[in-house]
Amino acid sequence: MSFSAAGRAFSVLAVGSLLTLAAVGSASAAAIGEAPLVLPNGAASKANAGDWIIGVRAGVATDAIAARFGAQPIGGLPAFTISRARAHAFAAALRHQRLLAWAEADRRASRQSAYEGELNRWARVAVVPADFAWPAPGVAVAVLDDRVDSSVSDLNQQTTWLNNTSVADSHGTMVASTISAVVGRGPVVGVFPGTPILSYGLTSFSCADVARGIDKAIAAGARVINMSLGTEQGCFTMYAAIQRAYAKDVLSVASAGNEFSEGNPTEYPAAFPHVVSVAATDSAGQVSDFSNANAAVDVAAPGVDVPVDVPLRFDTEDDAADGVTTADGTSFSSPITAGAAAWIAAARPDLKVGQIADLLKKGATDIKPKGYDRNTGFGLINIPASLALPAPTIDPQEPNDSISLVNGTALGTKAPLLWTGGAATSLLAKIDQLKDPLDIYRIQIPARSAVKITLTPKFGGVDLTVYTSSTKSATGSRYRVAYSKKSGTRADRVTVKNSLAKPRSYYVVVSDNDAKLLNSEYTLRLAR
Repeated sequence: MSFSAAGRAFSVLAVGSLLTLAAVGSASAAAIGEAPLVLPNGAASKANAGDWIIGVRAGVATDAIAARFGAQPIGGLPAFTISRARAHAFAAALRHQRLLAWAEADRRASRQSAYEGELNRWARVAVVPADFAWPAPGVAVAVLDDRVDSSVSDLNQQTTWLNNTSVADSHGTMVASTISAVVGRGPVVGVFPGTPILSYGLTSFSCADVARGIDKAIAAGARVINMSLGTEQGCFTMYAAIQRAYAKDVLSVASAGNEFSEGNPTEYPAAFPHVVSVAATDSAGQVSDFSNANAAVDVAAPGVDVPVDVPLRFDTEDDAADGVTTADGTSFSSPITAGAAAWIAAARPDLKVGQIADLLKKGATDIKPKGYDRNTGFGLINIPASLALPAPTIDPQEPNDSISLVNGTALGTKAPLLWTGGAATSLLAKIDQLKDPLDIYRIQIPARSAVKITLTPKFGGVDLTVYTSSTKSATGSRYRVAYSKKSGTRADRVTVKNSLAKPRSYYVVVSDNDAKLLNSEYTLRLAR
């Protein structure tokens, strides 16, 4: 397994995996977000290769056990890191008190860097005209990467550092400059000049490291998080942290990856639900020859010969130690898009982040072939076109794409009940095969009562399933109490009865059944 960023590769120890997604972009929607329970193999004494992540049921008892074993918390997530040697014992102590929620390896990375090219300032004007006025800076973008170098003049005044790491590599500075470099203090101008940068310096580029950075970014007031990194295997801890950010109205943007000629793997976090995945284009407006292509790609942005700031001590590759170079990779198309998202958020502060993501896609300039494609998604981002569009419909109760998000396992709190037996209720919502694969709603049926559930597609095909609250998965027949699958735009209808003398909770699951369409919209109605 490998983490990757523009011009560098990360080798990572992989011990088990949460899920895999083929290069063509297919995956079981329900597998994404299912909490893994994977512990180290072999004797603990042999296992000092890296930390382990243990998800928990939060509480005083859990904190006491964690303190006893020396486990370290991961920000706002209900999870801890612990040495691999102590993972089994820690998990066993938690399991004994029914406090164990998930477990997985905390995969780690090493860095190598290479930059190339000569100065060429084309990238910004590819997505916004040079004379198009930007709003007052104020929407913060978190850069989870190498620490931004404070010596760079067109970044240092608007950058806040969220932790005290050293500057081990120039990659984070380069990424930040494509977002926010100001006019007149250096050779590079960012997409949204002067917008605040929150720099979280990653040290290991591990799942827990990224999750802690996300938590720090949320706490510091980020509205957008850029992650110019990727791994071919997703980890649940990173997934949970990203979904927590989305629940807090913080948008995650990530690189699609640079390995098209090396097997074209699908990479995470870009392929996770509710992450804007960005491919790379060249100065001719065509997809680059290295940009990964899959059904998780949402949009594209410049990623070839992108002008970037580079700290002078790292500026050794282009024969001109002038603090600027050009770089290739989706590592730079991603922050350009993150800057565009911040621009939209600043200009239209009433929008939720899901709506901002929709505007980026709906306003994109199509790149051949016509319509959505796996190379460039909906096309090259276009800030003026996105700003001119009406506000998209809000998708309610997101993130609700897995049982772990709805039952409190991943986020620490349960999703609100959609219906409890009172007046009829209905909502308009949408799903997407990869970026919003399932919609799961908690309901409660009163004692000795029944609910009639009607699912009506507006377009696309959807299925309706109901499970008891005992289920840990939104697939299979175990704990399933109702199921309806109708083709076309015919409505699915089921009736679920609670025969008990007390209220009972259920999960209503809406899934996509039309492989030809990327997404679907529907109306869900519940009535006694």
